[in-house]
Amino acid sequence: MTEQTTGSQFRLGIGAADDWRMAVDACLLQLMPLSDAANVGFVYVSDRMADQLPRIMRRLSDATGIEAMIAACGYSIAAGATEYCDEPVVACLIGSVPPGAATLFRSPVERPQGWLGVLHADPQVPALPELIEDFAEACGAYLVGGLVAARGPRPQWAGKPVEGGASGLMFSEDQPILTGLTQGCAQVGDVHQITAADGNVVLELNNRPAYDVLRDCFAVESLQDLRKLTTGLMVGLPISGADRPDYMVRNIVGVDPQAGGIAVGAMMEEGDSIFFCRRDVESAGRDMDRMLSDLKRRCGDRMPRGALWYSCMARCQDQFVREPGELARIQAVFPDLPLVGMYCGGEIAQSRLYGYTGVLTLFL
Repeated sequence: MTEQTTGSQFRLGIGAADDWRMAVDACLLQLMPLSDAANVGFVYVSDRMADQLPRIMRRLSDATGIEAMIAACGYSIAAGATEYCDEPVVACLIGSVPPGAATLFRSPVERPQGWLGVLHADPQVPALPELIEDFAEACGAYLVGGLVAARGPRPQWAGKPVEGGASGLMFSEDQPILTGLTQGCAQVGDVHQITAADGNVVLELNNRPAYDVLRDCFAVESLQDLRKLTTGLMVGLPISGADRPDYMVRNIVGVDPQAGGIAVGAMMEEGDSIFFCRRDVESAGRDMDRMLSDLKRRCGDRMPRGALWYSCMARCQDQFVREPGELARIQAVFPDLPLVGMYCGGEIAQSRLYGYTGVLTLFL
């Protein structure tokens, strides 16, 4: 990674209005006039405006003259220090990167080479975790981003409307970027080895029925007691070779006390390691503070010019509901940071699809 900063501060425009035209005009009032060097843009709209995304983007593209703009929609939108939950909003971040440093892609079939890619993906794309991994390997890139979340249409934009289910911007090493990942779930008990599995069903852990291990881990006597655990039951899948402890979280989607099996939201194999976990407010806050402290240290005397934030919907709705929230924590470490992003149905970091996490990307 190069150490220089590459240009001026990114600019943020936010428009909250029932009419998409009024929302876009409010954005443009805050964005204009743009620097002559402005050449990339990131736009996020709430799903209340999802059906208007092509019109929104044509208006923004025409007004700014920027082709390399990407957009997606989410249930909730992050903009500056504010989380816009279930209200019509358009948020637009415009910035400058070195000429030729950003390449649009409109399909996972395209394989632009780069070192960091911002990826939007439709959750209904088949075999999505494998697609993300293959795409990252083929491009030689670290990926950040999230799954589009909406109650209706899930449109994307990458210079024009997207049909392929995944799109974004790929950046070369000419643009210095830092990223961080923060977890939202806390491990409960030990790491266990799968000793019998069938597809996505874990039958045995450490040569014991998986259901018995789950019950012992949470110190409950029955299935009814498990259902009373209000913060949810999940499994963590440890990632080997990471420079710090890392894991992917997958939901427990069913249990069978008679057969002793546990069904999870991923394919399982004998020899895999897993642990049980649950959403935890205090540990999520501590881990986010850790991530921000680490990013601040890595920035050194450089100040981020703009940022992207991809966070799980559950974090916004259930975990960071008391102050300081996620965006307040970011702004406390990086004051007045121009930031946009969305609350996702899954978060992308490196080459993996995560859950219950937050991914922060800083443009230096």
